[in-house]
Amino acid sequence: MSTADLTNVCPVCGAEEGLDVLLLRMFADEVVRQLVAELLTKALPLGDLVVRYMRLHKPAKQRLRMSTVRKLLAELVPDVQRTSIERKGRIWIVSPESWRAAFQIVFDAADKGKLSLPLEGNGYLYGVLVNLADRREAETEQQREQGLRQRLDDSAPVTTAEAAEVARRVVERESAPDPEAAERAAAIKRKLADDLAAKKARLQSQEAQP
Repeated sequence: MSTADLTNVCPVCGAEEGLDVLLLRMFADEVVRQLVAELLTKALPLGDLVVRYMRLHKPAKQRLRMSTVRKLLAELVPDVQRTSIERKGRIWIVSPESWRAAFQIVFDAADKGKLSLPLEGNGYLYGVLVNLADRREAETEQQREQGLRQRLDDSAPVTTAEAAEVARRVVERESAPDPEAAERAAAIKRKLADDLAAKKARLQSQEAQP
């Protein structure tokens, strides 16, 4: 892939321009342009999206400063390549699909005038990534909890480790600052306790029968 293979499409008029032309408008230094083009087309799988994303940091009628480019790419490139980010004191796994989805959310917000441009840093993008990862984790955990409840209803064996893991995650969500999340976590915790008590009662009843 070369810089000519990547194009940027204007969301207003639909005009297209190659990455080489775009970089020429963004960077004054020829060596820097070549290095960035090499990085984006060969080393970074989401290079076309990163170029479009960097444009959101460019002041009107000005070129991006090298210090801005350096700061953006120094954080962005390693995280894209290792498919994870560190935020809120923990590591979040971010797949290439999640990166693409997050970039698109940022682009859509910019197109709708919901962003204050130019952007400063990667904070907004990384906030979107955390929200996507958090939502995916919540959906996965909900499926696990539903599976555990189904096994309880079917009187299937449930290991202590499984129950402890679910309880731990419930407690984590219960302490979340979001009142709705805390309420949902408390409801799940009560449901698990009721299910375990009901299963124990059934087993005791069966054992008491002659």
